[in-house]
Amino acid sequence: MTPAATAPKPAKSGKPAVPRTARSRPPSVRRRDIQGLRALAVIAVICDHVIGWPTGGFAGVDIFFVISGFLITGILLREHEATGRISLRTFYGNRMRRILPAAALVLAVTVAVGYFLFNQTRALTTAWDALSSLLFVANWRFTAVGTDYFHATASPSVLQHYWSLSVEEQFYLVWPWLLLLVLFLATRRSRTPGRGRRAVVILAAVVVVGSFGYAVWETATNPTVAYFSTFSRIWELGVGAILAAALPLLARMPAGARVILGWVGLAGIVGSFFVVSGSLPFPGPWAVLPVAATALVIAAGAGGPQRHLVVLTNPVSVYLGNISYSLYLWHFPVFIFLTLLLPDQTVQTTLLIVGTTAAVAVVSYHLVEQPLHSSPWLRGVARAGGERRSAWRSWRENFGTQFILSSMGAFVIVVVVAVSFQVHDRPLTPMAAPVASAASDVNPSVQLQADLAAAAAATAWPDNLSPSLDRAMALTSNDNPARACFDTGNTPDFGRCTWGDGNAPNHMYLVGDSEALSYAPAFKEIAEASDGQWKITTIGLYGCRFTAVDVANDGAGVMDACPQRKLDIKNAIADDDPQLVVVANAFALGQDTNRTPLSVADMVASTAAETAGYDAAGKIVYLAPPPLGAELGQCYSQVSSPQNCNTGIGQAWQAFATATAAAATASGDFYVSSLGFSCADSICPAFSGTIPTKYDTVHMTPAYAEHVAPAIRFELGALGLM
Repeated sequence: MTPAATAPKPAKSGKPAVPRTARSRPPSVRRRDIQGLRALAVIAVICDHVIGWPTGGFAGVDIFFVISGFLITGILLREHEATGRISLRTFYGNRMRRILPAAALVLAVTVAVGYFLFNQTRALTTAWDALSSLLFVANWRFTAVGTDYFHATASPSVLQHYWSLSVEEQFYLVWPWLLLLVLFLATRRSRTPGRGRRAVVILAAVVVVGSFGYAVWETATNPTVAYFSTFSRIWELGVGAILAAALPLLARMPAGARVILGWVGLAGIVGSFFVVSGSLPFPGPWAVLPVAATALVIAAGAGGPQRHLVVLTNPVSVYLGNISYSLYLWHFPVFIFLTLLLPDQTVQTTLLIVGTTAAVAVVSYHLVEQPLHSSPWLRGVARAGGERRSAWRSWRENFGTQFILSSMGAFVIVVVVAVSFQVHDRPLTPMAAPVASAASDVNPSVQLQADLAAAAAATAWPDNLSPSLDRAMALTSNDNPARACFDTGNTPDFGRCTWGDGNAPNHMYLVGDSEALSYAPAFKEIAEASDGQWKITTIGLYGCRFTAVDVANDGAGVMDACPQRKLDIKNAIADDDPQLVVVANAFALGQDTNRTPLSVADMVASTAAETAGYDAAGKIVYLAPPPLGAELGQCYSQVSSPQNCNTGIGQAWQAFATATAAAATASGDFYVSSLGFSCADSICPAFSGTIPTKYDTVHMTPAYAEHVAPAIRFELGALGLM
């Protein structure tokens, strides 16, 4: 991710040498095989994001971690061996010059473009993501958002790839200080060659063992946290540090062994891209595969150039490695923005994304990354007037041509992208909306179907959506009147979660996970419109499937509260003997607390087993959730069409619906479908009439839930239940 690092050699006097100008610097000491590894890593990451292949392409980040740990530790060790000290000021100055200019440019451009293209909610989120990335805490922000239940289905941040940069910089806030301490203790009495390096190997080994153990444990208990956590990733940089400290020993390796290790390592890296997948525990332990393979390649090159590894050392691979930092920074924003503007997943779109990424990275590398890193001003070079003028003259001679060529490249990029938009710009064919039948006006679903069909056919977002989609996405369920009745912690008071006349002769319960929460405004409306005939208690726990088997959920506090919440509600229903119990759970597969997958049949049978404890046979209604909607953060923007947010009815939903209806019939209970107020002609739009249907892929907006209350009331009445 970060570019290869080099440091000015110290003067023989022991005083810091004056950094050389760009023109007078000696040839680069970068290892060609390592630059090739960078190229391989960044290509894997880009392919994984853009085309979803290979499945383990994300492991390219782990290759970067090992390389970074090797290079940076090597620089610090060589400085200490040459001068007896480590200049932290120089080290951090070099780090900032190398990473900040390009990183800050990408952040600024991304925030600006996001302001014009994204919806308001996503644009604001992007700005906060940029700030956390600039402060090198992006990984912790994405950890918090990723484990926030009500943002679990949010679109990925356009800056999410900055998490890895944050991990590196957090590591380097601490690592040089630890090296200083260990090297001081190891060499204060004796400067025996290798003594300091052996101490560093021991230090790095302790870090690797501790961090890897934590990674395995955290991956098993909280995989989202483990993926982004600095503590579960630093072992990978530690492996690189061990290689750097052991470099003199590795350099003695026989030539034949180097050849074998190099090719075995390269094969291991490529193989890891196809073996590793999102279903395997990662980073602990499966990151071992790409990390160990990378270590073999680096170790094999310790004794000299790896000329036999032409796959890595050829000029194309080396150049891609040189610009890998810019490629990594730009690829995800380019991918997200162009996918938003050109939603059709065609070969042409994919080639445009890859081509634009490469072109922008080349321009950024030659126009920003290299010139600013070598700038005499940023390096504080040549304080005397004559030396300062000479340094700037050399800098202009080296980079003046690059500015001209890069500016021309930027112009070409703008032209190509603009032409591509024109090619892709074509009118959408609207779908005809059915007309409601006058003979069926008694059923509210008829008008809802007409509104949904009209929304599915719309080619422009209505101006009068209330609430606006931006506001609905920002509020999530915060304005749901029953939110506190489904929150984590102790079981809420049942009286505070009951709507309607407290003296009503009929009592109904609505229970379940967050799907029940999203239905709560509808049942509140039903109770309050019942002329004192019904009181309805809406209570459950978001993330807690109301099944006999506890279904694993990573939401904070969910698994702690779930068993007790279900038991308290079960006892309350059995004691109250209500006229009706409505159960609403997500139609989604899951795993038990041992991470054993549960099938549709398992989930439906477990739901029936849970409701059997209510002692309410013949009075149970299984209310289906709406089918999954679109990722609003991706499909809804200032430049998109509503049809980009239309979705179909997924196979998982259909399987759950079929199995749940059959189970209800077999037990003498009831099943109510949600399709009548969610989709029309198997198309589910993001709004109906003037109301957004969902605020994410799963949950209805409170406003729409209240809007469909008459349709739900009609369905229950048609079954003779109200």
